[in-house]
Amino acid sequence: MRLDRLAQIEKLRLLYQQSFPAIFASLFTAALICVVLWHVQEKTVLLGWFFLLFMSSVARVGLFFRYWQIQPGAKVLLDWEKPYIATLLVSSLIWGVGAVVILPEGSVLHQVVVYFFLVGMSGGAIAMYSAHRLMTLATIGSILLPTTFWFLLQGTLISTALALGALLFVVTTIHAGQVLSATMHRSFRLGYELEDARDAAEKRAYEDALTGLNNRRAFYQQGKEMLEECKEDARQLAMIISDVDYFKNINDTWGHHCGDEVLKEIADTHLACLRSDDLCARLGGEEFGVLLLVDDGEQARKVAESLRCCLENAEISCGDHEIPVTASFGVAVGRQSLEALFKQADAALYRAKKAGRNRVVCGFDENERETAADGRPALMSRKVRAQELVPDSAPTGCE
Repeated sequence: MRLDRLAQIEKLRLLYQQSFPAIFASLFTAALICVVLWHVQEKTVLLGWFFLLFMSSVARVGLFFRYWQIQPGAKVLLDWEKPYIATLLVSSLIWGVGAVVILPEGSVLHQVVVYFFLVGMSGGAIAMYSAHRLMTLATIGSILLPTTFWFLLQGTLISTALALGALLFVVTTIHAGQVLSATMHRSFRLGYELEDARDAAEKRAYEDALTGLNNRRAFYQQGKEMLEECKEDARQLAMIISDVDYFKNINDTWGHHCGDEVLKEIADTHLACLRSDDLCARLGGEEFGVLLLVDDGEQARKVAESLRCCLENAEISCGDHEIPVTASFGVAVGRQSLEALFKQADAALYRAKKAGRNRVVCGFDENERETAADGRPALMSRKVRAQELVPDSAPTGCE
């Protein structure tokens, strides 16, 4: 249903784009007919018919200019279908009914010439309005049928032959219009189907299938854009890498399906605790990454600590089981490459694991600040960092 609507919108947009010259072609053809009939038909009749056609053309030109001025979007474009059909139908009826009025009764030659012009106008309508099947049928019928019936009523051999030929032409053009319209509709629909398939493929390429977060590929691609942005406004790019503590125990104790549910809940918790401009991704397994623009490293540390507390206090369950979850965080801040930031944050994450888990370790200055669950900072020199840290006592939690 949505694709059919989009195809209809595209066909209407095409009509507005290509049919404007047809207005002036119609007036030019009408002027030629008036010249041909000028000496065999009353001038007031010809001028009256041409004036009506001119006024309908002015209305159509006004509609087109209004359309170009507003440039309606896809949501409201179909509202422009009715005025288009109405103005076109009025112009076609002036042609069809008016042709009967201006036909000279005593000259078969001039009648045939007028009918020739009408058939030509109908043929042009197929090419011009074939995107819209009903519009094509209405246009051809309005132009040809009044004169065709008039010929049938005359009862002469020539007029009857002309009428039958015209009816045959109408039938074939109706069939051709249906084929062209259906083919064009399928073409537009196929275009949107391919576009949807491409968008879905791109989404799968940049989205983690389990959690719906960005994946590692999107993390690095969008991270490069954020890195350029921070260089322009003198801010810094913060990278926060987290790893769920003892995640293997969750899978072993409650099963992998519960592990998947835990990862989904962790992803939702990340999104709830971050700003809309921050980038959150699942990097693989139970590892998550966050990128955000900050003024300094302390701001990044506070964000990481907030995330740690959110996870520790999150009520995560699988079936009837309440599953406690904590995570360790490594933070890096700077304007260097993403690879360098990741290496620094990953090293800090490793130290957080070694220091007892459920804590934030930052590697953005000369001295690395570590924050445990009790919120107390500890400064570690580079010499201490080089040593293997002995796990601390269990964290006390967030307030």
